[in-house]
Amino acid sequence: MKNTGKTKMALSFFMLLTGLTSLSCVSQRLDLPKALIADFKNPPAAYKPMPFWHINGELTTNGIRQQMKDAKELGGFSGISVLPLAPKKNGRPGTTPKFLSGEYLERFQDVLDTAEELDMEVILYDDNDFPSGMAGGQLGELYPQHTMKRLDKIEHMVRGPRQIRQKLPDGQVLSIVAMNTETLERIELTPFINNNVLNYDLPAGSWKVMSFVLVKDSYHKAYPVVDYLDTTAVRKLMELTYGVHQKNFGDYFGTTIKKVFFDDVGFWKHPRTWTGRFNEKFKELNGYDPKPWYPALWYDIGPQTESVRHAFFKTRAELLAEGFPKLVGEWAKANGLKDTGHPPGNYDPTPIDMNADIFKFYRHMAMPLTDAIIGYQFGQNGHKLISSAADYYDKPVVSTEIYGAYKEKTFDSLMLYRSAMDLFSRGVNFVVPHGLWYNPEQVYISPLVSPYSEKLAPALPEYSEFVGRACMLLQGGKRVSEIGVFYPFEELAGWYRFEDPANPRQGFFISPETNYMEISGLLTNDIRQDFTFIHPEFFLEDKYAIQNGAVTLSNLENKQTYKALILTGCKVISAKTLEKLKAYYDQGGLVISTGQLPYKSSEMGKDEQVKTLIKQMFGVDANAPLDGNPHINQNNSGGRAIHLPDANEAELSKALAVGPTPDVAFSPNPTLASDFGKFNYIHKIKEGRHIYFFSNSSDEDIETQVTLKGDVTLFEANPHTGQISPLTNTTKGTLHNQVLTKAKLTLPAVSAVFWISNEMPK
Repeated sequence: MKNTGKTKMALSFFMLLTGLTSLSCVSQRLDLPKALIADFKNPPAAYKPMPFWHINGELTTNGIRQQMKDAKELGGFSGISVLPLAPKKNGRPGTTPKFLSGEYLERFQDVLDTAEELDMEVILYDDNDFPSGMAGGQLGELYPQHTMKRLDKIEHMVRGPRQIRQKLPDGQVLSIVAMNTETLERIELTPFINNNVLNYDLPAGSWKVMSFVLVKDSYHKAYPVVDYLDTTAVRKLMELTYGVHQKNFGDYFGTTIKKVFFDDVGFWKHPRTWTGRFNEKFKELNGYDPKPWYPALWYDIGPQTESVRHAFFKTRAELLAEGFPKLVGEWAKANGLKDTGHPPGNYDPTPIDMNADIFKFYRHMAMPLTDAIIGYQFGQNGHKLISSAADYYDKPVVSTEIYGAYKEKTFDSLMLYRSAMDLFSRGVNFVVPHGLWYNPEQVYISPLVSPYSEKLAPALPEYSEFVGRACMLLQGGKRVSEIGVFYPFEELAGWYRFEDPANPRQGFFISPETNYMEISGLLTNDIRQDFTFIHPEFFLEDKYAIQNGAVTLSNLENKQTYKALILTGCKVISAKTLEKLKAYYDQGGLVISTGQLPYKSSEMGKDEQVKTLIKQMFGVDANAPLDGNPHINQNNSGGRAIHLPDANEAELSKALAVGPTPDVAFSPNPTLASDFGKFNYIHKIKEGRHIYFFSNSSDEDIETQVTLKGDVTLFEANPHTGQISPLTNTTKGTLHNQVLTKAKLTLPAVSAVFWISNEMPK
């Protein structure tokens, strides 16, 4: 890259980090608020872990009381979420008494009575096992018409000219299309249906005649699941579950019961989930009839393929967001509760066949939740999607369901901390461990995180205090993030098609160009500069304001200002989004492209506009071969557009160095010997003071110098012990009128620390 003034500034900053710039020593005394010091030492119950309590057996009044007492006194847990289980086909017992029966409600009353006695909180888990939406089997029994639907394609080849005369298949026919296999010409045949019979004279050629039919779906649990996309269906479900709990236990809402939890609402094992009013919603959102375009869900139909797929999957995302999650969120708010929960695959590379659109899913939720299960570090680069959605919606609490399905043999007390610390650094600040089991001798989903676990029991009280301290400091405030990374929804939607034989598994069918997860990992784990994902559709809103070469997310509390925007590898993008991105560049902004530049539009007929905007911004043709070297383009306003065909750590670090001084920097930037465990940080500003959290989940000790942007007087707060003391031997310096604070950081293996500043001047 060219050696610009910004690059020279980066070199000067490196000299500062390595101690070649003169700095002055600073000392300070402990003058933090007494309430903060006291609460950090003994964190309030609201911040401590509240695990799932899987009921794999017969509930009794005495059993409930004893286990809840042990959970609090021996485990340090301040609450529980009662998770009823459906009986398993292999004979494993479910919950007794039967979910929602009179006897079950009596035992749930025992839970609430015990919680009041022990000053514990009860999270209302909304169903009998997961996914939510079964009502313990009542939905399928009482309202079978409101269970989940599936889109099927019934196809046969026809050689024309030939008359087609056929009876319609069973189910709701959403479209019938004939597509020429050579020219891709399509003929919509639904206008030629009369009395349930299709009658049409096909012209010459080879044709695929495809009927797209809505049918009742099967189910992979004990009971059918609700049609999440249909508000009428969801309301019927909620009468059976939420309504029953409100009628019987509404007096406890807002006191003993403060949160409601739903689980795995989405398309897991049902990638072709569809609904009856889909065509109507599609036309409302996109302005044209979807019926002629249905083949794009399975096949390439020509130049419009990607834009049409995007329209289909954007529609499904809106239906899901405005279905189950919205109605539950409204119910919770009306009843004085906070709702939390998650869809399947919220950390996976693509949301299209799992949860539709991870950002839109959390639109109406009080506490967005990331599902950190399967195994340590599984899906780790995707957790920032959930906290980024929370940032956009200005939500102060981000939950996690954590540890479920980790291997019992390899799970130890250190793993409790590794996973929690990694997630805290990625924006999480409320923990739901997975979990307690009513019968600890028969755990269906490991590990057992319980006072009845011989290997974990001694560690649980200190772990619960650690979590409480961390969550107390990390909930609320604003996260300091100066890098925005575009979430490539248009690329993910434009690529995806049903039943492709190359699809490896749900959540993982992405184009070869898609690399946003890799960029997430590079920024968080290697370069160590925090970032926020930006949904390209949301970027068009006035909430993202461009001014003086920066983009501000204009929230009431969690306000963020991005001084670099990263466009990850993709072929498809919205032309409107690209126009606003270019406006930012024209006003002096830094844009970095990592990999393939887009050359197709998610809006129909705007491909050439995308190519022109890319050329104007980056100075290269999007689909022209490059030599692999970085290319930088500049304008008279100071804007820079850097294209990195090979988006590796070194090149991305150099590109970011062209921008402003990092908010937090490390010298040396630690290099770990293995990928097992990470060194991460998060920086928040809360109640007028800076809060820095540094975590080391690896098995290596870390020692480095940390340079912070700003003049801050710091105190070290140890979440493992609750001790707070002045951070000694900090130094200050100035670089290009920017005051910097520097201090030594020492982090032993599997440990974390907070640095807290005095209140900033008003």
